[in-house]
Amino acid sequence: MPPRPSLLSSWLPKLSKLARAQEWWEYKLAPILATAYATALITAAPLSNLVPGLLFLLASLIVGATYVSLLNDFTDRAEDQAAGKPNRLASASPGLVRGLFGLCLGSGLLFGWYARRLSLLAALLYLGAWVAYTLYSLPPFRWKTRGALGLLADAAGAHLFPQLFTVTLISAWLGRPVPLPWLLLVGVWSLACGGRNIIWHQLHDEENDVRTQTPTFVVRWGALRARHLAERILFPVEVAAFGGLLWLGQAPLAWLALLVYGGLVWFRLRQWGIVPVVAAPRAKYQLWLNEYYEGLYPLAMLLTAAWPLRAVDAGLLIVHGLLFSQRLRQTALTLWAGALTLGARLRRVWRLR
Repeated sequence: MPPRPSLLSSWLPKLSKLARAQEWWEYKLAPILATAYATALITAAPLSNLVPGLLFLLASLIVGATYVSLLNDFTDRAEDQAAGKPNRLASASPGLVRGLFGLCLGSGLLFGWYARRLSLLAALLYLGAWVAYTLYSLPPFRWKTRGALGLLADAAGAHLFPQLFTVTLISAWLGRPVPLPWLLLVGVWSLACGGRNIIWHQLHDEENDVRTQTPTFVVRWGALRARHLAERILFPVEVAAFGGLLWLGQAPLAWLALLVYGGLVWFRLRQWGIVPVVAAPRAKYQLWLNEYYEGLYPLAMLLTAAWPLRAVDAGLLIVHGLLFSQRLRQTALTLWAGALTLGARLRRVWRLR
């Protein structure tokens, strides 16, 4: 007889599906870990001292992201049904829903209590992410339908508070202060990046939101104004703040990775017609910098902070690669395709000679 699956192995895929982990795992967690690596780098702390802190950070963020996904699905059930969109909690039993929320809230309280022992500011920032997303989704607040308040709540809950929580937690864990400009730049960059990404999301969902009469920022103010906000204000601020982070981090490998990313964007545009965009979706597109934030940037900061590699550092590098393999694999495949294309062109030039 084949072995019976354990309770853990049978429930983990179900929980992952309910939590929509595939939608936020690399998109949200990888850039946050990049900030953790970079913060360790600027404090000149050995990365091996940070391993337990990274595990705590990752676990606390996973619980928060799971709560957000469950809350979004729970509060969007009527709208998703009207728009014909699937909703993972639509057929879930009330007992299961209560149990999942209770598990998330209880775990979040434990993580917040432990963070308070390390740093009051870190605990408040962790709480801030939960409060922001609760205000965004839950009636009677439902800031998702309050225009600019919705942009602010989503950007703060998904990017600003988690990124600042990461900096303060890593600083407290290592017992080393971080420069104030670093904290400020992380805040400006993450808020602008989060605002741009929620505008992209609302532009992507505009048709459904109009159909269900959900007055998001894009529906209230129009797609053109939303695009202008993302393209003319948020994106320039994001790029300027991120450039300041790279300058303060003094990590040449991150700049090199940025050049590689630029080559990838150019190759996809020339070879496959995939157009880079700031926020507005189109037929074949990629969002500017998101691939870099999720793949090359964390890897570059991890390598820089861990160099010269020791056994613990090499293990951390392997674990990071396994946890965020999808984005890294996509990038590697594009690099390989670009190398093959370049090689073929060089061979044709050589034959013509």
